Amino acid sequence: MVVLQRCLLRLLRLRSLLIITIIIVLVYMFKTYNQEEALEVPEVPIQDAHIAPPKIDWHNYTQIEYERKCEGIGEQGMPAHLPKSDSKLEEKLYSENGFNGALSDKIPLNRSLPDIRHPGCKKKLYIESLPTVSVVVPFHNEHWSTLLRTAFSVLYRSPEHLIKEIFLVDDASTKGFLKRELDEYVAKHMSKVSVIRLANRSGLITARLAGAREATGDVLVFLDSHTEANVNWLPPLLEPIALNYRTVVCPFIDVVAHDTFEYRAQDEGARGAFDWELFYKRLPVLPKDDARMPEPFESPVMAGGLFAISRVFFWELGGYDPGLDIWGRRAVRAQL
Repeated sequence: MVVLQRCLLRLLRLRSLLIITIIIVLVYMFKTYNQEEALEVPEVPIQDAHIAPPKIDWHNYTQIEYERKCEGIGEQGMPAHLPKSDSKLEEKLYSENGFNGALSDKIPLNRSLPDIRHPGCKKKLYIESLPTVSVVVPFHNEHWSTLLRTAFSVLYRSPEHLIKEIFLVDDASTKGFLKRELDEYVAKHMSKVSVIRLANRSGLITARLAGAREATGDVLVFLDSHTEANVNWLPPLLEPIALNYRTVVCPFIDVVAHDTFEYRAQDEGARGAFDWELFYKRLPVLPKDDARMPEPFESPVMAGGLFAISRVFFWELGGYDPGLDIWGRRAVRAQL
């Protein structure tokens, strides 16, 4: 019994010593931490780390003034018409493309466009440090001049150092002029533009994925193959992504009339949504967002044709679903 009591006393003493040792170590660590923290105080006040990045005016006023003076067929986005002598060619290319390809061929590839933005856009400043861009344009049997006008408008109306590359992704076109002739024209006249070719017709999603895999820019911008970029179009798309790389940004999509190639506004913006049959619908902008125009506004659903997304975020999401066929429909033939 005496031996047991002695053992218990020794254990209690050891426990007390252990507790004292732990307290001493903790006090020492606390003092050391405070000393190190005191040595690591930044020279710049803490609030300076949260100062908003500097903003600049990205407008190219020299180009804007030059375009303002342009005259000719289709210039300023004005509607145009062909003489009756071209009616047979006009009808032929209408049937091939679904739009007036003969008229498009008469309009300059770098034609001038009207500045139809919200008046507030003309005074907007955007952050000075914007990410670089890879533009992906998928096409299948696209008409010559509309395809090239898409690429020209991007090159022509973008800050040169922001455009890293433009990929025209050919989804197995069968038109002869979209083969060697296109390659030679692009190589001679369009710096930063490359043609990627798919061996077999694979659909819109596969074509976009092919371009995205080749991209090296910070941001991916997907466009259709018969679009025209308007004045100062790129900085507004890039700034929200520069501030938060998990932001996906959609532009206002204006109208290029299929018959006269008139350039006009579709509306002043809308939110995306689905109806009960999962068809894409456009809803009015909320009053709170309308009052803040031309600031960006949130949308629950985005149209998948034209948008900008961080390349890192695009692949974090897994990219497009490779099981999607043309126009986003799931390919089911192999499953039947």
